[in-house]
Amino acid sequence: MMFSNIERKIKELEEELKRIEYNKTTQHHIGKLKAKIARLREELEKRRRKAKGGPGYDIKKSGDASVAIVGPPGVGKSTLMNALIGKSVSQVGNYLFTTNKVVPGMMEHSGINVQLLDLPGLLEGASEGRGNGRKVLSVVRSADLALIVLDVYTYEFTEVILREMYKAGIRINKRRPNIKVTKTGTGGIQIHASNDVGLSMETIKEALIELGYHSAEITINERSITIEDIIDAALGNRAYIPAIFVLNKVDLVIDDINYLRNISYYFRSLGIKKEDSVAVSALKGWNTDVLKEKIISKLNLVRVYLKPPNGSPDYSSPLVLKSPARVADVCEKLGENFIEDFKYACVWGRSVKYPGQRVGLEHVLSDGDVITIY
Repeated sequence: MMFSNIERKIKELEEELKRIEYNKTTQHHIGKLKAKIARLREELEKRRRKAKGGPGYDIKKSGDASVAIVGPPGVGKSTLMNALIGKSVSQVGNYLFTTNKVVPGMMEHSGINVQLLDLPGLLEGASEGRGNGRKVLSVVRSADLALIVLDVYTYEFTEVILREMYKAGIRINKRRPNIKVTKTGTGGIQIHASNDVGLSMETIKEALIELGYHSAEITINERSITIEDIIDAALGNRAYIPAIFVLNKVDLVIDDINYLRNISYYFRSLGIKKEDSVAVSALKGWNTDVLKEKIISKLNLVRVYLKPPNGSPDYSSPLVLKSPARVADVCEKLGENFIEDFKYACVWGRSVKYPGQRVGLEHVLSDGDVITIY
């Protein structure tokens, strides 16, 4: 199939899907259609990569974590980045598409260095390559957190961004389902589930067959799943990224309570939780400190302070690790010799029962713990 043929087939299947009302009777057919659409999208993406090729944005990662700032043109992403960093790093203009490449900058907060990546504006059709959209989305896929930035006049573009990210295999603020799909040589499709997961076994089997699995073992350790969860697990190339939705330029409508309330209702209608969103004015600096705190919290990082034997803790430069952080992770970050020569560690902080408790390599540390390695 050429690109146009695959795209036409996807559109036909999507139109058919819209016409079907979901119930137990249609569940099987809907599952098969969604799996077929997913397979065709995968095929289309492979052909596009082969045809266009070329590298993505060349970004040298630094800091303790990376945050992708993504949104449509003209919403103030560059102004926001400069406000978070505290100095002018990204070019700001009063015209669209000021940012035409990835601009990195470093935000320091609470002893943590966060690399911010100001991305070119995301357009509808980005997942298909419009406006270098596939390059932009590839940066989001590899980030530790996404800041999805809209302003008070473009907030309804949120649906477009979520749709483009979904098509690109990015799952926002969603936990990776505990589903394992393993291809086998023979035996057909065997499904192992400890309880009723909300889908019929036949629906799951047909979806897997549509995705190219004829003999496989699937283990489901979830109480309830969707057919999308099965498809994502079978394809195995989804990125699960935490995100904060940032509403910029609130200073322009600060006195219009009803307008702001409607925006809030809109976000809630999309399933966006209050704790995952923040209203700011990057230009005036309103709520940027709140946003910084949300970024640090959402990254779920652990700061550990090193204490030499018979010495004092070094509180000036914490060791920053991704949660859950074990003593072994501290040793690995310090160097191979620390693992090889490890005897025990003493820990002070919330993760232990008493100050200076001896622990082993598998002990899980809490944020703010002090550790001495022997």
